[in-house]
Amino acid sequence: MKLLFTLLTTLLLAAPAWAVDVIMNSDGNLQFEPSDITITKGESIHFVNGMLPPHNIIVDGRPDLSRESLFFSPGQTQDIKFTEVGDYDIFCGHHQGAGMIGTVHVN
Repeated sequence: MKLLFTLLTTLLLAAPAWAVDVIMNSDGNLQFEPSDITITKGESIHFVNGMLPPHNIIVDGRPDLSRESLFFSPGQTQDIKFTEVGDYDIFCGHHQGAGMIGTVHVN
């Protein structure tokens, strides 16, 4: 709990270099929160592992944007920068069938 409080405090006080935070497995749910994301071309999404079990970020059809390495620790982060306009389906490679999916809209 202390780690989560420290992480949240740090995020609130730091000027983010990304457009949005996406929490993976928020409150024990196998989901991206938020799961429908709209950003501007050239912006990054900051993915944060909320809880165990391990997760990754797959951008369907875009291995160059995917992050196949597993997130094992709560608070572990990864940024993905989207430089092309379009809609991108994202999912956790291990939990896609359980509904851990989302869409990134890049304008």
